[in-house]
Amino acid sequence: MTLGTFIEMAGIPLLLFVICMYYGLRLFIFQDISLIRGKDKGPVKDEKAYAREGGKLILLFGAATLLMMVLIFVNLYVAVGEIIVCTLILGVLWKRMNDKYGDISSD
Repeated sequence: MTLGTFIEMAGIPLLLFVICMYYGLRLFIFQDISLIRGKDKGPVKDEKAYAREGGKLILLFGAATLLMMVLIFVNLYVAVGEIIVCTLILGVLWKRMNDKYGDISSD
């Protein structure tokens, strides 16, 4: 397998992994929620906990994209199924996190 073939098959999941790691680590370490919240959003209940949990979830999704990259070389359908399942899980966990630490007005 050449480098060109590897980049063709795994380039996008690898790029998504790097982006997730960047944002996840910035959220987790610097706890700056302005990275993921729009300017029109109100304050959150607990900014540090929101950033920490959001960072963990983004890092988890990054790990899922890395797994997808590996699975692409095994079976494309399994890789697509894995990332769909992980995206659904991320959505549910993100909603729970937002309900717990999110907008103050959602009490």
